[in-house]
Amino acid sequence: MLRLIIADAELQTVPEKMAKDRSIRNIAEKNHKNPAEMLLDSNYMHTTIEKFYPGESNRRGRPDIIYIFLEMAMESILNKNNMLDVYVHTRDNFIIHINNQTKLPRSYNRFQGLMEDLFKKRSIEYNGNELLSMEEGKIIPFLKNLDGKTVVLSPDGKESPLSGIINDNDLNVVIGGFSQGDFISDLYGNFPSYKIFREELTIWSVGMEIISQYERFTSLLG
Repeated sequence: MLRLIIADAELQTVPEKMAKDRSIRNIAEKNHKNPAEMLLDSNYMHTTIEKFYPGESNRRGRPDIIYIFLEMAMESILNKNNMLDVYVHTRDNFIIHINNQTKLPRSYNRFQGLMEDLFKKRSIEYNGNELLSMEEGKIIPFLKNLDGKTVVLSPDGKESPLSGIINDNDLNVVIGGFSQGDFISDLYGNFPSYKIFREELTIWSVGMEIISQYERFTSLLG
């Protein structure tokens, strides 16, 4: 089993101190939503994020990159063969598990709505099956409780070919869930870290490479 864990993901609802800002309330009114229950999204809230979190507006509020990653992962051949498990750990220490039978919305707007429901209800079910679940939890204890080997991927890690990383059937691979900066959690002090390319890659590119290499390692594609 390959477990992909997105760590310190910039996936959160609008922080309380931002929820009363006029620009946030305008977006909420336009979409008939509660301001504090909306996803923080820098595509629409960049200026307001910068106002409340100076210097962080290019990092915070990136549910879009989580959406792209999840669409790629859930549609992979590996996932369709029940050999992939995906978790998302958020900057506010919530851990989301995505059932590998989950069919995510094709529309980003619908994905936003799904995540907003998840933050509110903590669980999304369909026909008696739990598709998404969320619970509070810090990433280090969570990773240490997983079976198998755990590695962290980072541009600052030790350079290694994919074949040197993907060499175990039971493997946990941690990828950063942000577009700028570094991990907030102390992953480097607890697990070995590697880089797979000389340049920084998007999280979905990294995920795709890891999944493809694991498919080759397990001879899934013949």
